[in-house]
Amino acid sequence: MRKKIKTLASDTLVYGIFTVVSRFLTFLLTPLYSNYLTLDEVGDVTYIFSIIAFLNIIYNIGLESAFFRFYKKDDLLLSKKAFSNSYLPIVFSSLLFSSIIFINSEAIARSLPLTTNAIQIIKISAFIPFFDAIAVIPYALLRMVRKVKKFSTLRFLQVVVAVTLNVLFVVVFPLGSKGVMLAQIISNALAVFIFIPELRKYLILKIDKTLLKQMFRFGIPTVPASLSSIILQIADRPILIHLTNSVQGAIYSVNYRLGIPMMMFVGIFEYAWKPFYLSNYEEKDAKQLYARIMTYFSLVCAAIFLLTGFYMDFVVRFPFVGGKFINPDYWEGMGIIPIILAAYFFNGLFTILSAGFHIEKRTDYLPLAVGIAAVLNIGLNFLLIPHIGYWGSAYATLIAYFISAVLLYIFAKKVYYIKYELKRLFLIVFLSAALYFIFIFITSGMELWLSFTLRTVALLLFVVLLKAFGFFTSSEILVIKRFLNFKNRK
Repeated sequence: MRKKIKTLASDTLVYGIFTVVSRFLTFLLTPLYSNYLTLDEVGDVTYIFSIIAFLNIIYNIGLESAFFRFYKKDDLLLSKKAFSNSYLPIVFSSLLFSSIIFINSEAIARSLPLTTNAIQIIKISAFIPFFDAIAVIPYALLRMVRKVKKFSTLRFLQVVVAVTLNVLFVVVFPLGSKGVMLAQIISNALAVFIFIPELRKYLILKIDKTLLKQMFRFGIPTVPASLSSIILQIADRPILIHLTNSVQGAIYSVNYRLGIPMMMFVGIFEYAWKPFYLSNYEEKDAKQLYARIMTYFSLVCAAIFLLTGFYMDFVVRFPFVGGKFINPDYWEGMGIIPIILAAYFFNGLFTILSAGFHIEKRTDYLPLAVGIAAVLNIGLNFLLIPHIGYWGSAYATLIAYFISAVLLYIFAKKVYYIKYELKRLFLIVFLSAALYFIFIFITSGMELWLSFTLRTVALLLFVVLLKAFGFFTSSEILVIKRFLNFKNRK
């Protein structure tokens, strides 16, 4: 088991190194936008990208999930057929959808609450999801063949281009929200050229109708689940802007992004997790392995929650080109950061729990779990926003993610039962939450240096309390001691 966990950890680490750097570069866009775009322009960008997130799922038409399930590492011909039967339908359908949006851009612009350059923004952004879509299956291929470094390097390259172009179009040539869209479409278009070697090797210009039907039968049920998942992730922003204004939407969006450490870890883990469980589910100890992975995943998330929750308010005050790292106009919304961190944690649990449904090819349960949570999310947004503004969106997101994880856990007992280490999981959640609220209360209003010191003490106390409450097994303590002794010898 330890060897398999190391394999997952190794892949996660490689994904992580490149993703952390990439996400950090992307993260720099947050202060860039807050200092160089107006609040209305930030609201427009937030609104457009939330719509693009929905379109990405529709353009995908469930074939990414189908590719993962039908790819066979020991059968090159079947793998090529799975690749081609996924890639070609996505190319044709996404080109059609984007063309329709471009042709009808004026009518669409009139129906959306955009403040500036509405028609131009719609025309530019129409093909952003197209270029996203045609890279989905090639990227999935790299994950399945465990070309982790190549996957991460290509992702990193796209991010570097996107960030560079954002600086060019937002700062050097101040094009506002239009510049953001131009930067995104150019960086996404790189995928056309990046994956030419993979297309030459795997693409067969012929559809296997029988296989395609099987792939659609598997993949289509995942579309409602994916759409519901996107609703959980980003529907709050357009609803918030609709019920309030672009300013509220901008404040919420910027502070939501400050939860990026947890979002990064969950995203990085997911990259490695799906190929991992689909490659190991036939092993004798698979279920025990998956249970242990959930425990370790939760422990890392708790550390990220405390680190981000305790120190993010120091980070936003750092000097940045054009002002502070985050413009003070956005500071009032920082209270939502721990709520968003917790929401991403439950999203990660959902990702782990979904493994059994893919293994058993019972993806019909996924839309039910996520759909209920998505409907709840929308309802809570409409219920809470009129009373507490963007705080309502944050609480709605947390509650919905929590419900989605709980529902999937209940369904999983029927489909692919795993005995998770619930006592250890509850201890992690309880201690991290208790320490956070106690030390945030104690350090409220203190001088920065004293607040920083006490919060650092809380992090050390978290480890001490885990040990005191018997969290670590004897074998885990032995591994930790060996690691510490190795570090000391170095």
